[in-house]
Amino acid sequence: MDDLLKWRGEFPILERSTYLISNSLGAMPRGVYDSMRAYADSWGERGVRAWEEGWWEMAVAVGDKIAPLIGANPGEISLHQNVTVIQAVIASCFDFRGPRNKIVMTDLEFPSIQYFYHEQRRLGARVELVSSSDPVRIDLDKFLAAIDETTLLVPISHVLFRSSYIVDAQAIIDRAHRVGAHVILDVFQAAGTIPIDVRSLGADFAVGGVLPLTEMTTVSVPVAPRSSVTWSVSV
Repeated sequence: MDDLLKWRGEFPILERSTYLISNSLGAMPRGVYDSMRAYADSWGERGVRAWEEGWWEMAVAVGDKIAPLIGANPGEISLHQNVTVIQAVIASCFDFRGPRNKIVMTDLEFPSIQYFYHEQRRLGARVELVSSSDPVRIDLDKFLAAIDETTLLVPISHVLFRSSYIVDAQAIIDRAHRVGAHVILDVFQAAGTIPIDVRSLGADFAVGGVLPLTEMTTVSVPVAPRSSVTWSVSV
């Protein structure tokens, strides 16, 4: 028997169904009952004191559990509401009013990410949306050619949300760094499903979540020597 099958018993809904909708809401682990009860007990019995008696540190503890999935170190992951919010936080660190103001993005990117970056045009950003004739994969050569000396940010998913296509993130990161651009690597669909080492990849920023694994979570983390990793977590 496959050793992984023993974990099915930890998810009550799997006893009576085959659950394939992790993208919307993951199957709840049995241990959540105890965790939610402990949280409610702290709130009910300690009130506001619960913050200084453990709640403040909860985000760090959750981040440290996620870190090994993506090759991050303990204490490096910052938790936020969702990946779009994280990208907004990162983008707010950059000035789009100069000559290096281009954002290169694929038209296969997650919709809310596209909405956010298109809105940055009112702040001076030039958005180059690289179209793909194939709904499954990006045209890598075309995408790399769009990244030039005027490019500031390259937000790209390691695994495309619609097709599960694995993007050659290393090629994109290498090209961006050769021309001085920054890469925001979205590993939401990749974390826990394919091997990831954000430090080896050298992405300037890594963002993602663990919703496909269990419950919703999104995070941000410092990655390369000049970079940072971020996760979005809503647990």
